Amino acid sequence: MVKKRKKSWTEKVEIAKNSYLRGRNHNSFAKIFYKNLFFLNPKIKNIFSDTDFEHQEKLLLIGLDHLFNYSENDNDAKKQILRLSKVHNAKGLNIHPHLYYYWIEALIMTIKETDNQYHNDLEFYLREVISFPVSFFISQYFLN
Repeated sequence: MVKKRKKSWTEKVEIAKNSYLRGRNHNSFAKIFYKNLFFLNPKIKNIFSDTDFEHQEKLLLIGLDHLFNYSENDNDAKKQILRLSKVHNAKGLNIHPHLYYYWIEALIMTIKETDNQYHNDLEFYLREVISFPVSFFISQYFLN
């Protein structure tokens, strides 16, 4: 007998995206994200030493929108994630793949803090949905 999963991929993406969108409505979402990221790995702050954070926070939200749309098989989001992966790869900003562990953890911490409907099961859906585009992003690190 084959045991069925409780949620389909489409349902997981919808649940995770809705949680992100609720959290994103918090007026300090991006600030909280960077606070969490730098808490998890203070050395990452050095990467942002010359960064205009007002602009960076807007870019983060745009990038996260693409990330969640990527998981819905959105072609424009896939193009944007590919473009962003090239900006961040070894020949671009040189953001090493191991740093995305902290990025994922900071994102989950931030959603947990800002989504007023957060519950523990959401973490599993968020991790699964986020890992799909982030794995692609990481796979592009050494490519042109």
